[in-house]
Amino acid sequence: MISLKKHIKLLLIVLGLIITSSCKTALKPYERIYVNDPEMQMGTTICNNFEHYVQSIREGATSIGGTKGSGGCGCN
Repeated sequence: MISLKKHIKLLLIVLGLIITSSCKTALKPYERIYVNDPEMQMGTTICNNFEHYVQSIREGATSIGGTKGSGGCGCN
């Protein structure tokens, strides 16, 4: 009989092999154009605009396109 610890160890090994073997997918040449889209690149204007939008929501009192004039709590 195999003990419970050995069952768990064997199960973890099998799960680890399944997970790592499923990650080896290759891109087909016609799929590479989607990876190279400008939208997929870090630091694009779309990302910067979204970060600015999120920052303006966090500040609360700051207008979306304006400069920060107070501490964000509404006081001057």
